[in-house]
Amino acid sequence: MIDKKIPVGASYYLDSAQKLVVLMGDETDKLYALQKKVAQVKSKLILEGSSVAKATAIMEAGDDYEEMKKQKAKVERISEFIRIAKLQSRMKDSEFRSNF
Repeated sequence: MIDKKIPVGASYYLDSAQKLVVLMGDETDKLYALQKKVAQVKSKLILEGSSVAKATAIMEAGDDYEEMKKQKAKVERISEFIRIAKLQSRMKDSEFRSNF
């Protein structure tokens, strides 16, 4: 719609944000599961005698840590889109009201 320069109303932005809020639940669940998995690796290394710094370095070198960081970025992008959608909705609503 943006590429074709089709004007969209405030309801479009709110509807998009509402759908993303619902979908974000699954994404945050994935993030929390990955965070738990990474924390378990770190705590296991510490319990086995590694220093916290060494355990952190080993943990951050793992695939689970990389996946967790990517998932966190995804959740943050969704949150940012929701914030932008709310702002766009307010702006479109204000624009609509100022024309009358």
